[in-house]
Amino acid sequence: MKQQITLTIASRDYVITIEDDEFYRRLERDLGGFKNNTKFLSPKELLDCFVQTNYDSYEDEMHMLSLIGEIDKRLKQ
Repeated sequence: MKQQITLTIASRDYVITIEDDEFYRRLERDLGGFKNNTKFLSPKELLDCFVQTNYDSYEDEMHMLSLIGEIDKRLKQ
């Protein structure tokens, strides 16, 4: 089901349409909840979210590379 949220950043509103309910719930959790489908973020909070997301992606990539290495090693045995 499509849901719209409004992110207010530095006094500007950005309306985002999200079509995946699970992603909506995850975004809501990660941003600390919405009030009336609205979230106010300071530029610093937005930057913190961006950096955290990139770090999480980096960790996931490192974990996948490690798993690939382990699988490759076991297949060669």
